[in-house]
Amino acid sequence: MMFRSVTSRLVFLYCLLLVILGAAFLGFTVLSFNYFARETTASALANRAGEVWNIAQGLTDQPARLADAISRRFSPEPLDRFIRVRTGGHTVYQSGLPENREFDPIRIPLMAPASSAQPTGSIVIYTAAFRDSHGRSVIVDTGQSDQFARTVQTRLATSLFIGLPILLLAAALAGYFLMRQALTPVEVMINAAENYTFNDPHNRLPLVGAEPRIEALGLALNRMLDRLDSAYSHVSRFSADAAHELRTPLTIIRGELELVATNARKPSDVDQAIANALEEMTRLSGIVDSLITLSRMESLWGKRTHAPVDLMELAVETIDQMSLMGDEKNIALTGPSGAPVFVAGDRERLKQVLVNLIDNAIKYTKPGGRISVQAGARDDVGFVSVEDNGIGIDPNHHDKVFERFYRVMPDRGEHGAGLGLAIVKSICHAHGGTISLRSVPEFGSSFTMEIPLLAAKSEAAAANVATAAAASGNRSQNG
Repeated sequence: MMFRSVTSRLVFLYCLLLVILGAAFLGFTVLSFNYFARETTASALANRAGEVWNIAQGLTDQPARLADAISRRFSPEPLDRFIRVRTGGHTVYQSGLPENREFDPIRIPLMAPASSAQPTGSIVIYTAAFRDSHGRSVIVDTGQSDQFARTVQTRLATSLFIGLPILLLAAALAGYFLMRQALTPVEVMINAAENYTFNDPHNRLPLVGAEPRIEALGLALNRMLDRLDSAYSHVSRFSADAAHELRTPLTIIRGELELVATNARKPSDVDQAIANALEEMTRLSGIVDSLITLSRMESLWGKRTHAPVDLMELAVETIDQMSLMGDEKNIALTGPSGAPVFVAGDRERLKQVLVNLIDNAIKYTKPGGRISVQAGARDDVGFVSVEDNGIGIDPNHHDKVFERFYRVMPDRGEHGAGLGLAIVKSICHAHGGTISLRSVPEFGSSFTMEIPLLAAKSEAAAANVATAAAASGNRSQNG
């Protein structure tokens, strides 16, 4: 439990790494010093053996003169050195007991010549063989107490054993404070996130003094909060608008039913109240159906895999079915002609788009006007445009006409709940497409739907799609 926090885990790993590195450094230092001391001593003893031989040449038969020369040159006893010269199995010279009494020359064994120094008790011995002018073998033993090297090695190890833990403790404390300082921006962001509420949705996570990656995390979270804020505002506005739109028909229905429930009533009043209630119920049902459609189109259901749809054939079929509405207002509807335009889509939903657009065009076009529907393909998208010469839409409303419950002229008796174009936009987005508007007041409007073209995977698939489209067209003509 003590290592649950990121700081504790990082500091623990940091200290563990320092301990491993410190132990490796301690071992390396001690071993390196031991090797250096051994090699230095061996080199010094080898040089000394050579110098002893230089002095001993010609004096092996004169032990007194040899002892005097070695004593004056090397001072073995005062300097705690060991020197022995042997020839023919006899010891010609051997130094005496050193002043520090670290070793006893008499107890030092006779050793064969070797290429390196050999430790013997508390002394290191180097043995070298030479030949004099008479061809006799002369063996020179030189030795040195290793007390100084062992003392230095012990003190070095002690210093490292004491100093390294102190150094590690200081490094751990420094690492802890550095980690705390490095993670301070994270703590600040956590506190800000804990205090975030939709009562004050414009607050964002602070990014002052943050490390680049932490700053990138903060920016990503702030962008997420922007999206959440936008979604929350959208839902709140949608709920308020929906409640406002539903309240009016419910109030009318309640009033009409209360009128029916009164004792003093006429048959004509009852009939009229029922008619009004049915009209408002129809309107209320339409609003609810539209809301359900919007919620479905914005869910995973609205983004399912779609079947091939011919926009050209769909536009012709929709115009044929809605031509009577245009005839009632003496409005001419002209449809498209040309090659099929296949897209991947839900045929019923795409038809709902065309129905809404043509219905709006008929609604806001004066008698004697005209409505033109065109379909085709450009680049990698298929399009259908509905253009009229009606009253048009002021540019100030272009960005809002696709919002839910937005009506351009509610004060002029505009009908509907303002959900038609919102549904159109949702359906287009669910199909990966777009809906655009061009309009000039008093000159008319043009709505254009664009949907990505269907990529034919094979000639057979394209032929099947064309056959299905032809059969559907024959059924429409027969109907």
